[in-house]
Order: sequence, then structure tokens, then C-alpha cells
Amino acid sequence: MLSFSSAMIKNIVGKMQRYTHRIKNYIRKALFYISMIPLLVMVGALFFQVIAREFRLHVDWTEELSRFSFISMVFFAAAYSTLHNGHLRISFLSDVIGNRYGPKPLRIVRSVILIGFTAVIAWFSHLNVLDGIRYPNISPAIGFNQNLLFITMFIGFVLILLYHIIDVFTILFGGGENND
Repeated sequence: MLSFSSAMIKNIVGKMQRYTHRIKNYIRKALFYISMIPLLVMVGALFFQVIAREFRLHVDWTEELSRFSFISMVFFAAAYSTLHNGHLRISFLSDVIGNRYGPKPLRIVRSVILIGFTAVIAWFSHLNVLDGIRYPNISPAIGFNQNLLFITMFIGFVLILLYHIIDVFTILFGGGENND
């Protein structure tokens, strides 16, 4: 029969906290850098479009590319913003739960609500990707299946989902008071 001392349990929980903190930081950094790529593509395409207009070149594809890049950037940047608590919050819920029960239950409730919401959005964006493969909506200038843009939505919301699952674990097993 296995027996665990309190020192062993504290050691295991401490290691898990360090790993969850690392994973959360990797998710943050990944979303930060992933958000920059579509922004750079969008700015580059629009810059090229302005220059091409001056030389009377027809570059219709730059408008579509900048639009697709903008849509991708919005999904990734929204996920990054959520990880930094930059999303909208319902102050009534926060005030009632926070004042009555303290910050820890508030963070658990908030994370559980966000887990449910992001799981639903991730699931339906996954279904939209599958539908987009079956029934493509091709853009006229680039020839890109526009429904595949839901992949960016899926990736962004899956990362939010993972982050909040780790957050609930961190809150329940220690380290839940800081709002990293």
C-alpha cells in the first residue's frame, strides 16, 4: 500500500505548479507571436497595395490577403487579451461573488464559465472548418477557401481553453491568489 507524507505531496504539488506556470507562459508567448504574424502580413499587403496603385498595377489579391490576415489576427489577439484578463467582465457577478466569498471562488467561477464558453466556441469552429472543407467558399482573387479561416478561431479558443483548465488546476492546488 502506498503512503504519502505531507512533504511528498507538497513536493509533487510544487512541481506541478512550476510546470503549469511554464505551460501558461508558453501559451501566452505563442499567442503573442502568432498574433504578430497576421498583423505583419496585413501591413505588408496594404503597403504593397498603396505602392502598386502609384504605378497603376492591378493587385487585387492584396485586399483579400489583408482582410484574411486581419480576421486571423483578431482571433489570436482576442485569445491573447483573454489570457491577460483584457476581456469584458460582468461586474455584477464579480462584485457579488468577490465581495461575499473572496477572490479565489471568483476566479474558479470565472474560469469554469470561460471553460464552458470556449469549449462551445472551439467545438462549433471545428464544425465550421469541417463544413468548409466539404463546401468550400473560394475567394475570387487568391482562390483561398475562406471557411478555413475558422482554423484560426479554433486554435485561439483551444489555447484559451487549455489556459483556463490549467488556471483552475492552479487555483485548486495552490498558487491561486496571484492573477498571473
